[in-house]
Amino acid sequence: MQRPPLYERSPLYYFVAASLLENEEYSSREVREITRRVALRKKNNPVDINDAEFKNRYRLNKESFKFLCNQLKQKTSLKASSRISLELKVLCALSFYATGSYQRLVGMAKYLGQTTVSKCVKEVTDALVTPAILNTFIKFPYARADRDVIRNKFFAKYGFPGVIGCIDGCHFHIFTPKKEVEHLYYSRKHFHSLNVQMICDSDCRILNVNAKYGGATHDAFIWENSVVNNYMQSLHRNNEQVWLLGDSGYPQRPWLMTPILDAVEGTPAYKYTAVHGRTRVAIENTFGRLKNRWRCLCKDRTLHYAPVKCAKIITACCVLHNLAIEFNIPEPEPAEIENPNLAMTISEHIFQENTIGDGLIRGRAIRSILVDKINRLHT
Repeated sequence: MQRPPLYERSPLYYFVAASLLENEEYSSREVREITRRVALRKKNNPVDINDAEFKNRYRLNKESFKFLCNQLKQKTSLKASSRISLELKVLCALSFYATGSYQRLVGMAKYLGQTTVSKCVKEVTDALVTPAILNTFIKFPYARADRDVIRNKFFAKYGFPGVIGCIDGCHFHIFTPKKEVEHLYYSRKHFHSLNVQMICDSDCRILNVNAKYGGATHDAFIWENSVVNNYMQSLHRNNEQVWLLGDSGYPQRPWLMTPILDAVEGTPAYKYTAVHGRTRVAIENTFGRLKNRWRCLCKDRTLHYAPVKCAKIITACCVLHNLAIEFNIPEPEPAEIENPNLAMTISEHIFQENTIGDGLIRGRAIRSILVDKINRLHT
C-alpha cells in the first residue's frame, strides 16, 4: 500500500523534517512542504502574542483561557488530537465566537483548513454545553444565601426590593431551517430566529438560559413552561418574598413583577414603573454585552446552522460571557448592534392582560404593596 505524504501524518514528523532532507523516500516537493509547515507552526503560535492582542482576538485573557482549558480537560470528553492540541481547538472556537467567521482564523493559522476549524468549533461547543460546564458557569440562586446576595445587590444599585433576577427573551438570527419546521422559527420581527430566554443579576451575569424555542414562540409561553417558573412558585408557597422583573409581555404574578402600563405621571404607580424600568435595564445590558463580546450572535452574523446547533452556540457564548465577568475582562470596543428588545405590540399587551386568574389577582395585590413601598423609598 502506498504510504501517505509525510505532511499528512502525526505532528511529530514535522519536527524531524530536517533529518529527512537526504532521504530519497520523499520527494523534494514533500520535503519543501514539510519545511514550510514546520515554519508556520513555529511562527503562528496563537498563544505567543501580547496580552492586549490576545484579548482583542479571543475576548478572554490568558489567565481565563488557561482556567477554561483546565475545566474542559477535567469535566468533558474534549481531547487533543494527533495534530491539534486541546488549547488550539479552544482558540479556534473562541475566534469564531468573537467574529462569526472562519476566514480570519484560517488565515491566521494557515496549516489548518476550514473543515478542520469547523470540526474544532463543533467539538468545543459541545463541550461547553455539557451539564458539568453549564452548572459550573451558569447558576440560578437555588440557595437562600445566594438569593440574599443578589437581592441585596439589586436593592443597593437600583432601590427595588426583593429582586433576584431580571428576565426577558432575545431573538438571535438563524439561517432558514427546514421547510417542515420553518414556521416555528419565523418571528414577529420577520426573520428566522431562536427566542432565547435569559435571567440575569445586577452585574449582568447570566443566571439561567433557555434556548429551546423558535422565534415564533411568545416570551410568556417560554416562561410558563420553564423550570425556573416552577421554582419561583415554590419559593412563593414557602412565603419567601422574592421575584423576577419582566416586561409587559409577561403575566403579572406574585413571583414575577411587571410594569403598570397605564400609570399616570406623578403617581406612585408611575414611580414604581420608572424604578422597575431602570432595574430591568440589566437584562437589556446583558444582551448587548453578550452580543458585543461574541459577535457571531450579532444581527449581521446570522448563524448558518440547524436550530439545535445554533442553540448550542448561543448557550456556549453565555458560558463564556460569565467567565469573562468572573475574570473582570473589559468589554471590547462596542460594535453597532441592534436593540434586542423592540417595543411590544398592542396585541401582545392584550395577550398579557387577558391572562386572568388567581395568580394574576394575587400578583397585582403584591405589586400594589410594592408600589407603596417604592414610593416611600424614592420620595
